[in-house]
Amino acid sequence: MWSKITKGHYGYLRARKRTLLIRTTILLIGIIALLIMGIALTDTKKNLLTVAAVVSVLPAANQAVVLIAVFPYHGREKEEYESVRAIVSKGLLNTELVITSKNEKSMQLDYAYIHPTGVYCFSFDPKLDCTKTERYIQLMMKNNSLQTHVKVFREFKQFKKRLTELEPVDRDTCEEKLLKIEGVLRAIAI
Repeated sequence: MWSKITKGHYGYLRARKRTLLIRTTILLIGIIALLIMGIALTDTKKNLLTVAAVVSVLPAANQAVVLIAVFPYHGREKEEYESVRAIVSKGLLNTELVITSKNEKSMQLDYAYIHPTGVYCFSFDPKLDCTKTERYIQLMMKNNSLQTHVKVFREFKQFKKRLTELEPVDRDTCEEKLLKIEGVLRAIAI
């Protein structure tokens, strides 16, 4: 059976897309089945099964909207992820985050490392506005009574170099503040 991959972990986007596609498909098949059964049993569209089908459209649409929002984003290669994971060891590394905002388009962060000196992110998206992304994440942290520096890198080598310069952090023994920052980062992602 599939194991549940949680937000921020390697393989999340692929697993999320698969789950959303399965849910959307099941809901659509159920809607069509209800419509067909209602019409077949009553010889009219005006029946309770049609009402149930119409009410079921909202959850199906909800799943489809999230699927459409996540669909253009992809995770990175396993070897690349492992190379970043090797640098941070047991630190608070998150990957495959798609940050959502009411005013801006979604922002993909391929990697986000939470450290006592700040949040260090990397994105391969050439259209990503790093400054706006940094400001948005800082605003979300401030709204949650957290203060931290945020840096989004565009060059993968610079990102990895910065990670090697940082003192190691262990997820099991780190400050609670770092776990809260990670929670906010995951909360603002799809």
